[in-house]
Amino acid sequence: MKVLIVDDEKHVREAIRYFVPWEKYQISEIFEATNGQEATLIMQEQQPAIVFTDMRMPLMDGAELLEWLHHHFPNTKTIVISGYQDFNYVKPAIVYGGTDYLLKPLNSKQLIAAAEHAFKLWLEEEEERQQNHRQNMQLNVLRPLYWDKMLSDLVSGHASFQELKPSLCKELGLPADAASCRVAVISLQRANCRLLERFHGDVTLTSFVLANVCNEVISPGRSGFAFRSWQAGTDIVILFWTAALDAEVWVRLINESMKQTYGVQVDIGLSRPVAFPEGLQNAFRQARQGLSERNLLQREGRIYHYRELTEESGSVEDHVLESLLDKLRVAVLSGDLQRMERVVDEWADQLSGLSLLTENNFLHQQEEICAVLMRWRQNEEITFELCYDEEGLFSVENWRNQFKTMLQRLWKGNSQTPDSRLVQEIREYLNQNYAKDMTLQHIAERFFISRENVSRKFKQISGENLSDYLTALRIDKAKTLLQNTNLRLSQISELVGYEDEKYFSRVFKKSTGQTPREYRKQEDSL
Repeated sequence: MKVLIVDDEKHVREAIRYFVPWEKYQISEIFEATNGQEATLIMQEQQPAIVFTDMRMPLMDGAELLEWLHHHFPNTKTIVISGYQDFNYVKPAIVYGGTDYLLKPLNSKQLIAAAEHAFKLWLEEEEERQQNHRQNMQLNVLRPLYWDKMLSDLVSGHASFQELKPSLCKELGLPADAASCRVAVISLQRANCRLLERFHGDVTLTSFVLANVCNEVISPGRSGFAFRSWQAGTDIVILFWTAALDAEVWVRLINESMKQTYGVQVDIGLSRPVAFPEGLQNAFRQARQGLSERNLLQREGRIYHYRELTEESGSVEDHVLESLLDKLRVAVLSGDLQRMERVVDEWADQLSGLSLLTENNFLHQQEEICAVLMRWRQNEEITFELCYDEEGLFSVENWRNQFKTMLQRLWKGNSQTPDSRLVQEIREYLNQNYAKDMTLQHIAERFFISRENVSRKFKQISGENLSDYLTALRIDKAKTLLQNTNLRLSQISELVGYEDEKYFSRVFKKSTGQTPREYRKQEDSL
C-alpha cells in the first residue's frame, strides 16, 4: 500500500506521519500534497491506496478532491481530517465513501484507529479483487476451450444453434440476422506440415497458435471465428458469417499472415456459401472434402474449394495400382533390395506423370503398400508420411527417398531390443503428454512395469534420467512459446505442465541460466 497525505498545514502532515504505525502494515511510500490539484497529479502517478485529506485547501478543496477520487480511483480509501464539523464538510465524506471523519486538533488514538480501519478495509477488498482476478483468469483460460467444444459440436450437428445464438452474438460478434455462411478447415495431423516443424511436432500447441493467428486476422472485421476442432482429422475450423466473397479473401489473408509471421503457409479447405444456420453441417463436410480431395501435385495456391466428386482422369487407376502392388509383392518375396528399389522408382515415375493426385487417393495407395510390407515384416513399425519440400508442397522425390529408406531398414532387419522399444514408447508418450501431471508411478502403471525398472531401463538405454528428459522437454516447449507467442508466464507454465508459475520459473532458470522473462526479452531483441 501507498499513502497520500493532503493538507496545506505542514504540522498536520507531520503529525499524521508521526502517529500512524506504518511499519505494522509494511507501508514505506508516503506522499504529501498541499492541495487537491497536487494530490490528483500524485494519484495519477503513484496510485496510493489510502488518502488522508483536509477539507479547506487552496486551488482544489477536499470536497472536490473526494469527488474526483470517487470517479477516478473508486477503490482508494479516504480519511477526512478537518477543523470544522459543519455538515457541508461532512456530507462529501459520506457521499463519496470516506471511511472516517476526524476533527482537528488530532487525537492520536482516533487517528491510529481510523488509519488501521482504512488499511484493513483496503486489504480485505484487495484480497477480494485478487480472488475475482484469479477467477477471471481461470475463466479466460477455459473460455476458448468452451468455444472449441461448443462450436465443434455445432458444425458436427451435436449442439443446438438456437441455444448458442445469444452467446455467439454477444461474445463472438455473430450478426443476429446472419443468413449465409462458409466454413474453412485446416488439418495439421495428416501432413508433415512445416508449421508443425516450427513447433517441434506438437499438434496441440500448433493448433493453439494457428487459431490465434486466424482470429487476429478476421476479428477486427467481425467476419467470423476460428476454433480448434474436436473432430478427428481436422485441427482448425473457421466459421465465416459474412458475404460469400469475403471468406475467400480472409483465408488468403490468413495464409499471407502465416507466411509473414512464421515463413510458412498452410493448406485450407473451403466450402461453398450455404444457408445459415441450417446448412452449417453441410458446409463443414464440404470444407473437409475440399481439403481431403485436394490435388497434391498442385503447385500454385493453397486454398482448396469443395467440388463434387466425379470420375476424373489423372488418378492412379485400380488396374495400375494393382500392377504396382503385384510387382512390390514379388520383389519383397525375392528378398532382392535392388529389385524393390526399382519398383519404388517405377511407382514414383508413375506419380510424377499424373495431372491429379488427391490426398485421399494417395493415402489409399500408402495403406496398400503398408499391407504388403507388414506381411513381410510383421513385427516392424511401418508408417508413411506425406513428404513435403521446402515450400511446404508435396514432393514425389522426397516420398521416393522415404520409401527406399524404409525398405533398406526392413531388409536389414530391426536391431531394436525390447528394452529399446520400451524406452522409445515412453519417450513418445512423454512427448505427447508432457503438459499433464506426470509421475514415475503413473508412467510405470501406463507401461505395466515397476517404477524401479522404468528408471533403470530409461537410464540404461538413453543415457539420461527420465525426470531430466521430461524437464528438458518441458523447457524446450516453454522456449517455443516464449519465442512465438505473447502468452503470460502463468499460461505458459500451465501449458508445459507446471501448475506453480514460481516453480516453473525456478526450473527454467536452473535449466537455461535465465528467467523466462529474461529469455523472452533476449529473443525479442534478436
